Amino acid sequence: MTRLFFFALLSVTAVTPAMAQLQLGERPITRAEVAKVAKAQFAEMDANKDGSVSPSEFEAYREKQNARPDQGRGLTHIGRSWFDKCDTDGDERVSLSEAQARPLGLFDMADTDRDGTASLAEQQIASIFIR
Repeated sequence: MTRLFFFALLSVTAVTPAMAQLQLGERPITRAEVAKVAKAQFAEMDANKDGSVSPSEFEAYREKQNARPDQGRGLTHIGRSWFDKCDTDGDERVSLSEAQARPLGLFDMADTDRDGTASLAEQQIASIFIR
């Protein structure tokens, strides 16, 4: 249950060293780690390296994710509604700041004592509210 919350929190699929060290639901996690993982995944999605993710880049990334043996499930899974939820200004492009805003906003809701770390207890409490 705790992991489910943070899978949604990150909404981010490739396993880089930074992501592999992020064992959500098993240890405290920092806001900086969430930002770093979101940034790394954004860089992978931004195939043409123009600083934004287009709908076609998003779809290509989703296809790549779904072709993986585990279909990209787990820690860094991006759902089909990621683009719509992240494109907050409606310009049909997702910038890095837009891509990071959602997972960081969810993190901030979990980090109730505002110390920059979501403790295991905070993760468990947060998971109750997203059921």
